[in-house]
Amino acid sequence: MKKYALFSIVSSLTLLGCSSTEPQPSANQDEALTSIELAPNKQAPARVLLRGQIVVGHESRTIQPCNSNATYWLNLPEPVRNIAQSMATKPYQPMYAEVFGYFEPATTGFAEEFGSQFIVTEFNIITAENPNRCDQPTRDARAFGNEPSWSAGITDNAITLMQLGKETQVFPVVNLEQDTKGMRYDLTQGRLEISNKVCRDTMSDSIYGWSAQLTTKDQTYVGCSTDSNDSSDLSAGEYFQSIDNTTHLTLSLRPDHQAETRYSYTDGSDDVVESGYWQTLESGLVQVTSVTYQGQKIIATREFELKIDTLSTEHETINGATYPLTNGGLTLKKAQ
Repeated sequence: MKKYALFSIVSSLTLLGCSSTEPQPSANQDEALTSIELAPNKQAPARVLLRGQIVVGHESRTIQPCNSNATYWLNLPEPVRNIAQSMATKPYQPMYAEVFGYFEPATTGFAEEFGSQFIVTEFNIITAENPNRCDQPTRDARAFGNEPSWSAGITDNAITLMQLGKETQVFPVVNLEQDTKGMRYDLTQGRLEISNKVCRDTMSDSIYGWSAQLTTKDQTYVGCSTDSNDSSDLSAGEYFQSIDNTTHLTLSLRPDHQAETRYSYTDGSDDVVESGYWQTLESGLVQVTSVTYQGQKIIATREFELKIDTLSTEHETINGATYPLTNGGLTLKKAQ
């Protein structure tokens, strides 16, 4: 399931019970909380997925991606931040999260010491149960619920319903629609609706970014939904260019979205290093932003066009001003 629009949280939160029943108020639903509404965020430049451990507190809101030593400031929408903070049983308790959003430089407040911040627009899961989930296999998009337990795999072509002790049922998708409220899959025998409402799993201390209702000819199932949590990006890797046979440029785009630009010189001079983050923009360009230059703060951005294994750009923006790069710009080849 690919969500084609980015969403931001624009009102307060309802946590819907992740149960399976006929459509009616559930005892597992937090009915005292008002509805959360998700609206398209057309200004969001990218939809990056980060998986890892988060800490949510008054003076520290961070995410450390899986298999990474990097830590980014985590900018959560206030209603979600409040719920996440209330889920912790002790101050600054590590939790596991899968969050969608984009990177920006961090220039003010507590975030400034991190240099980079991740702006959350959507999320798959935030859970206080077992923060060490990075080694678990990735999942495709799915909907799921309890009472009784059910799970449905989601693709653009079919919905696959699985229940313990019952035969798997496959429902072909005959029509797929999306609007500001969510997504609707019309099936040969029923309908799956994914709404942009945060959902609470009634069997665990977890919240999910979407709610689901699957209606078949036999039953209606109510629960939660998540998008695929495969965070891989084929743009990641190391890229190289030699400049005038005197300078070697190495651009490292790491899976955790750290970026390093290193200039090495044939005359034996010390390397010059810029560090920051990278992200693939909605436009398809690969944006590389340095927030330190030789340890000093800077905001320098290059937006590269990626063709097969080559990154190229002709301009750089430094602290808000855009300049042409000399010698026709940069053309970097990916290491094989």
